[in-house]
Amino acid sequence: MGVGINKYILTNKSPTIQQQNNFDAEVKQSDRRSGAGFDSGVLFHIGYKFDINKDFSFSLLGEISYYHDEFAFYRKSSDKNYKNDFKYMFESMGFGIYPKLNWKKFSFGINVGIKVPLYARIMSSYTDYSKETINRNIEHYNVSQLKNVFNDPIIIPYLKFSVDYSIYTDKKFALVLGGYIGYDFGMSLKNPLINNQTIAKMSKQTISSFDIGFQVGMKILPNN
Repeated sequence: MGVGINKYILTNKSPTIQQQNNFDAEVKQSDRRSGAGFDSGVLFHIGYKFDINKDFSFSLLGEISYYHDEFAFYRKSSDKNYKNDFKYMFESMGFGIYPKLNWKKFSFGINVGIKVPLYARIMSSYTDYSKETINRNIEHYNVSQLKNVFNDPIIIPYLKFSVDYSIYTDKKFALVLGGYIGYDFGMSLKNPLINNQTIAKMSKQTISSFDIGFQVGMKILPNN
């Protein structure tokens, strides 16, 4: 599960009081609350384990991965009959470094890297509960079109802390269950979604995600 985080920043370093007040008013009107999205992925790690003693060891791994991420938001009107939902969905390749401390059958790791989006969908939907209707719009962007929506660099830096437990181990294989918490750092929108264009030109909007989930994997052990 990914929880979207929407943030506005006033880039004018010396705003007037009126500009600051207008910015605060626009953010309050345009702000999007955090929603929940679905994340998934396939990760491949390769590296070397350094034995410390009988129970402890240290692993230094590299990561190549594929990720599906959803940055989700919503906005409610004063009338509870209406609701706007927004989702930014990315299909990305990931590259990272994954150091781990192993204790008996447990592993504790910190994963640092970047996700490079290859494709994105941006979905907005408008729900009218009184009429029981939903209007939905979906826009598709390939890797060359992403620059029309996001500022360079078009990458998603990430940080993830994970805990794994080997539930079965023999001399060559181990079956692993685990969990993680992580953070996908903000991508900057080229055109901040603010109605007042004068304020929008002095603003920056980023979308990020706080993630929590579980993972299932297999370790292939060296011959020695």
